[in-house]
Amino acid sequence: MYYLEDFKVGKSYKPKGRYIITEDEIMEIGQRWDPQPFHIDHEAASNSVFGGLIACSIHLFAIVCWFSHQLDESVAAVAGLGWDKVRMHTPVKAGDEISCKVKILEARLSNSRPDCGVITVQNDLFSQRNELVYSAQNSFLILRRPSESS
Repeated sequence: MYYLEDFKVGKSYKPKGRYIITEDEIMEIGQRWDPQPFHIDHEAASNSVFGGLIACSIHLFAIVCWFSHQLDESVAAVAGLGWDKVRMHTPVKAGDEISCKVKILEARLSNSRPDCGVITVQNDLFSQRNELVYSAQNSFLILRRPSESS
């Protein structure tokens, strides 16, 4: 289990594996959550600035969340606190293989919960061409190691 004390500012983590984007998934998520033509309609997407179907932002956000569960050990997370600086850099299309890099930006004790700390991380998603496709920062409340918080 990863606790607050295990996260050092400046350290980077690469969750295991890659996530392969499928056309069916692009269309399914687009139809349910963001029914823009370039997410759900082949012809309209082909005639758009993207030249084809692309994954929507909520799809990429979900992939970041999936990667957060691909670390070697679980994280003693208590609650999410927020997301900032969410950016889509390059369109993601069917067949793209997505990897993730997480960098620790801040790790500090909580002002209100002595058994917890606050971590802020930079999440970056990359295509198989090593292009940055998505980035965001998020903060969450995390438990301190039990022996160190008592």
